[in-house]
Amino acid sequence: MSSSGSEIYEFGPFRLDTGERVLLKDGATVALTPKEAELLTALVRRAGRVVPKEELLREVWADTFVSEKTLAQNVFTLRKALAREDAERQYVETVPRRGYRFGATVREAPAAGGATDAPPTATEAAISFARNDALGSNGSGGRAVGDAAAAAGWGGAPAGGESIEDGGEGLAGEGRKNFESAAGLHVSAATEAGGPHDSAAPRASEAASCVFGLHDTWAPGSGPGGRGGHPVRDAVLIAVVAVLVLGGLIYAVFRFTIRPRTERRPPAFESMKVTRLPVAGEVQEAAISPDGKYLAYVAAGPGEGGAGVWVRQVAAASNAQRIVEPEEGTFYGGLSFTPDGQHVVFAAFGPNGGPGGGGELRQVLALGGAVRRVTGGLGSPVCFSPDGRRIAYTRGHPPGALALYVADADGSNERKVAERQFPSLIGLPAWSPDGRRIAVAYGTGSNADSGNPYIGLAVLDAADGSETRLTAERWVGASKLEWLPDGSGLVLNAPEQELSPAQLWQVSYPSGEVRRVTNDLSSYVGASMTADGSALVAVQTDSNPSVWVAPQSDAARARQITSGAGRFDGLYGVAWAPDGRIVYASVASGNWDIWTMNADGTGQRQLTVGSRSNYGPSVSADGRYIVFLSNRAGAFNIWRMDADGSNPVRLTSGRGENFPHVTPDGRWVVYATYGFQQPGMIWKVPTDGGEPVRLTDKPASWPFVSPDGRFVACVYTGHEGSPQRGRLAVIPIEGGEPVKLFDVAPTFRANVTWTPDNRGLAFLDARSGTNNVWMQPLSGGRPVQLTDFQGNAVIAYDYSRDGRLVATRSAESTGVVLIRDFR
Repeated sequence: MSSSGSEIYEFGPFRLDTGERVLLKDGATVALTPKEAELLTALVRRAGRVVPKEELLREVWADTFVSEKTLAQNVFTLRKALAREDAERQYVETVPRRGYRFGATVREAPAAGGATDAPPTATEAAISFARNDALGSNGSGGRAVGDAAAAAGWGGAPAGGESIEDGGEGLAGEGRKNFESAAGLHVSAATEAGGPHDSAAPRASEAASCVFGLHDTWAPGSGPGGRGGHPVRDAVLIAVVAVLVLGGLIYAVFRFTIRPRTERRPPAFESMKVTRLPVAGEVQEAAISPDGKYLAYVAAGPGEGGAGVWVRQVAAASNAQRIVEPEEGTFYGGLSFTPDGQHVVFAAFGPNGGPGGGGELRQVLALGGAVRRVTGGLGSPVCFSPDGRRIAYTRGHPPGALALYVADADGSNERKVAERQFPSLIGLPAWSPDGRRIAVAYGTGSNADSGNPYIGLAVLDAADGSETRLTAERWVGASKLEWLPDGSGLVLNAPEQELSPAQLWQVSYPSGEVRRVTNDLSSYVGASMTADGSALVAVQTDSNPSVWVAPQSDAARARQITSGAGRFDGLYGVAWAPDGRIVYASVASGNWDIWTMNADGTGQRQLTVGSRSNYGPSVSADGRYIVFLSNRAGAFNIWRMDADGSNPVRLTSGRGENFPHVTPDGRWVVYATYGFQQPGMIWKVPTDGGEPVRLTDKPASWPFVSPDGRFVACVYTGHEGSPQRGRLAVIPIEGGEPVKLFDVAPTFRANVTWTPDNRGLAFLDARSGTNNVWMQPLSGGRPVQLTDFQGNAVIAYDYSRDGRLVATRSAESTGVVLIRDFR
């Protein structure tokens, strides 16, 4: 196949135009980022053969240094985009340790409208120039004509989403009318000459050459061979010259009179600079002051169970000051500065949240002082009006109603602006710079645990609550929403696909155009911006998990058996099989799938293929079945398959199901439920299928069946005390109240299992400075540390019958990034 600059390829239901970098399905555009489109083009041109990673990196990121993590993330998101349109097949295949292959049959196709050797007319050239300019093509001639066409209303608005009418409506509008009139004359003359492809019509390159003085081939009366002028041809040429000269005049007027107020600039975030700030501790959230001088963040110190609020200078290498101490059973979130930068406000979610539960809004001086309560019962972070006199927030919790409220900054004079009945959701309010609108995230709670996008953006009138949808439902969550200072758009933080890292996005207002700001394997939380929009901060988490095996929990003898950036081996589950093989979840294929391998890391084999997301595996004691989570049928449900990946069977059909484990006798699968519409409960369902049986009538999670099959260990929150953290519990396999309860430390991290000797409950705890496996003896007493890994935390683990440990450890790094020059 050709590798020229512009081809059209067809595969499956898709049509790829490489010149325009557009992927179509049934005539509709499939949303791809520019790099995803380049990557797809590179793979399609080499369809059927393995393309090494180095070759793809050189072609797609020719002038940029990026790692294989970036390539893996783009392959991941490209597969997701293709799967949304055609879930029946997987187009991009991973060839372990070699690269990627495009596996579908590809054929070259003629351009839309049929093949023709005739070049475009001058009219088509002018349109093409304007169009290419909008797409970023180079060349002084194309740029000038493109700008002229844009100034006259052709080729859409200038780059950056600005409208020509902004700052110059009268003159630009008049220019548009004149240019459209001239274009009509041009089209009429071309038609008289015999139509768009008549040989008498001047070619685009020739017309442009005449206008821009490259040569005089088409000067009247000097045609090829010294022929005299052709009346129709000359009329067409005069029309072409008139159109382009008029366009040039309009461009000149636009450039030197109107342009200073509507100047083109690169799209936001195109040349952004990212700096990681030296912030210590496990950072959960961050905010930058309006003047950009101070950073506030929520973080826990080493070995601390709770997190406090800290403040430090952004530029100076100063010590951080903790201005709010941790509070038992309370989580701090929704962090921001007041518009004047004098105070830090935050929500405290815990036992003291106020009427109706939720969070309590608190305020403290930015450099420390007494913490003051403002109001309670919040269902979301607050945002301030531009003048700082009012705040907006939501109240309510699913499955009840959610309402948006506006109040004075001290919490008084509360007024309801809008209300939504569950399953409709509303939250994360952000007040527009002109004070007239409040942007919100909206969604459909009934889809929240399906793995399908269910979050979109809307804009509400701050006075009457009338709603305008800005985007469709396209994200599977969100944590922060903030306006650009000029009101031209918003920045948000959200994951686009289930189980994928959250990224930063920009949404133009009022067009609703969405573009990705970050596109990597890091996960981002928050997007706090300075008052002038010159910088923002977010919490960035990098994770590179791998699977380790240790004999008898001996961390000193542990051996790493998997590696590879972007694979996330074992991040969402790892388990022993009775034959000594390891079953684990990985995204090595581009989707979350269940894999198996030998205990030394060899013999890796993918068990689930082309079935959306699959994770959380557990193997039956006889090795016959693997149970796992999958959303291949909609919501995440419990599935069972044979040990070789065949014969998948759905065992449950509810919502919010997780943590499945097979009882030792193989008769039952124990699991937990969670989510908007139900409290967390422990259940069991027959392995052969049937009606689920509820084992608890109070909130509980993380179930694991004892080796003798008589009991279930879990995290139990249906009690007085510390509902945010819970306690370790043992309940009968038949269900009922706990027969044993154990308190846990603030550093408790759940992930409960049962030790092989049936003598204790294992769990993760960070009291040693990083996540390690600890054990609570059933006989009582103090917990015992079982592993002593240093550095990389344990995030998932399982014990074999002979006491070997398989653990997923992650080289995780969390910090605050400062992003500048993004506008």
